[in-house]
Amino acid sequence: MSAPGRRHYRELTCALAALLAVTAAAWARPPVAADGPLLDLLVGARAALTRSERAVEDAAVAVIALDPESLAAPELAPYPRAFLAPAWATVLDGVLAAGARAVGFDLLLAYSANRFTPDFDRPFLAALDRHRARVVLARSATTLPAPPFLAALGHDPAALGLAELPADPDGRHRHVRAGYDVAGTGPLPSLAAALLQRAGAAPMPTHVLVAPRRHLEALPTYALIDVLRCAADAPATLARAFGGKAVLVGTTLPEEDRRVSSSRFLPSPRRDGPPLAPCGLRRLAASDPDSASVPAVFLHAAAVDAVLAGRVTREAPPAAVTGLTALTAILGAATGLALAPWLAVAATAGLAALLLGAAMGALMADLWIPVALPLAALGAAPALAYVVRYLVEERARRRIQHAFGRYLAPAIVDRLAADPAALRLGGERREVTVMFADLAGFTALSGRVEPETLTRLTNRYLGLLVSEVEATGGYVDKFIGDAVMALWGVPADDPRHAQNGIRAAIAAARRVRDECLAAEARGEPGFAVHIGLNSGPAIVGNVGTDRRYNYTAVGETVNIAARLEKVPDAYACAVVVGPRTAELARDEFLLRELDAIHLKGLAVPLPIFEPVAEQARATVEQRGQVRLFGEALAHYRTLRFADAYAAWDALARAERGIDKDEPPPGPAARMAERARVLAANPPGRPWDGGWPPTAAGARRPE
Repeated sequence: MSAPGRRHYRELTCALAALLAVTAAAWARPPVAADGPLLDLLVGARAALTRSERAVEDAAVAVIALDPESLAAPELAPYPRAFLAPAWATVLDGVLAAGARAVGFDLLLAYSANRFTPDFDRPFLAALDRHRARVVLARSATTLPAPPFLAALGHDPAALGLAELPADPDGRHRHVRAGYDVAGTGPLPSLAAALLQRAGAAPMPTHVLVAPRRHLEALPTYALIDVLRCAADAPATLARAFGGKAVLVGTTLPEEDRRVSSSRFLPSPRRDGPPLAPCGLRRLAASDPDSASVPAVFLHAAAVDAVLAGRVTREAPPAAVTGLTALTAILGAATGLALAPWLAVAATAGLAALLLGAAMGALMADLWIPVALPLAALGAAPALAYVVRYLVEERARRRIQHAFGRYLAPAIVDRLAADPAALRLGGERREVTVMFADLAGFTALSGRVEPETLTRLTNRYLGLLVSEVEATGGYVDKFIGDAVMALWGVPADDPRHAQNGIRAAIAAARRVRDECLAAEARGEPGFAVHIGLNSGPAIVGNVGTDRRYNYTAVGETVNIAARLEKVPDAYACAVVVGPRTAELARDEFLLRELDAIHLKGLAVPLPIFEPVAEQARATVEQRGQVRLFGEALAHYRTLRFADAYAAWDALARAERGIDKDEPPPGPAARMAERARVLAANPPGRPWDGGWPPTAAGARRPE
């Protein structure tokens, strides 16, 4: 495609991204559900970065808490909550006499004790009548206060406020509305709006976003019992707590009317304040400091406080959010079109951080910009851009993958398609894990079955090996007749190459065994498998000539792995790993050291290990068997062959769970037989413990 054509499709892509973003914003009507959690996180971050300039004492609202301690106090304990009218009378008289602007009850006083005891509520009714212009009682959409209380307030609709707090789309509570439409009655004021009207404040906005700078329960809160005692013994003390404030009375009982709000990530007050007077009045700590929820009364109180203090958090209008969404979509699309994937991810993350930083800065100025849709557009637009790039520019990549996908490993094909310059000779030194896996019985079977049958069986079993290699992130380097060579740690880095190699080997051996048993049950031939694994440095890269080459690994690590593939048969096991593999995987796999063997080119015997099980799943019995095998090996290496034989023979019998003259095959049985022979014909000395034994520990050819 020509440069002008490329610019043209890029412009169209950016325009399409912006159009889709605007459509999504218009359909979703921001803010969306994800904006709530983002607001909560930014509210918490703002509190961590800044300190509120307002002291707690400067709050324009106070809360009187009906808390467990108050209900358990001697003055109130004898009475059910429907019989607390005398206490409410004392609260009203005392708090309003102390200079409170207005009092709101976030309690649904739907029952009058007069129904049970005539004139029991008289003091409260008289207080309501005296202070009717400064009192608000809570109601719900369906339930009103008891008729005597309504009569005492002169049946004034302005003395009632809806206590409902509708949740945000995610079920949290961050908004307090000024009013609601109630079927049959029309719009009614909320409890916060009614209390503000009684307090002589400016009209409440349509809704108040509760985005506090402190935990909501940091608002001055006092226990009902303390207020009652101070009203009786030191009424002047109440002026310090309630003078000039709007007061809300509500429950802070742990089991009642709690809501999750934007203060859930803010530190809660954990200790009560000091007494303000001998009567015991003190600011209370949070009702449940470890809870993410707060009593609902604090949401009403926070809205009232924000309006009275002139610190209402404004919300950006939907049109502004829509425009910001379109802008971020264009930036995201441009990023995806211009940059490589990892650079695009980094750039997108940087733009997202800038966007969140801007939202934080605006929140510090009491402006909330819902950024969920802009962030979503910023993340989705690069994906759209890459789809376009794939359709327009990536056809060559698809041709390469189609042409070479059946001959090279997928990881190599991807690397060549992304970087054609990789099609050159050369290598690098990397630590890798190498596996050679050979299908035992192939040679014998090849003389007994038709070539087509042999090929079909071989491919089926090789497929089992390959699937486990690729499932653990390995790379199948090549097929060598009935054997497979695989690598972990290339072409992509893999810090867990040894663990992944062992996991693949165990799974492959199990699947081959199961397939062979199933084949034998059907009367068909099958294969066993011998697997050798070794880890260490190797030269990896393209090896060959300018006309034909292969991506592989070479070096001593590879050579040792190839020799280890022949070892399992001698020890009657399926998988053998070298010492570096065992060292890297020891924390994750239970391994038992089988022996140390002489290999061509090595000056000292090479320890070999068998993976028994994952550490997390290893049984007590397996751990005991590994320990006993190790004790027998220690006898063996110190020339105590009779002791080694006895230990291995007992272990071999225990592993089968029977007592037979001939122990079952397995590593313990094979080593027991070797120890029995060496007990009768000891090796020459000095002996380095390696197998086969050599004179004076000299190296023995393979």
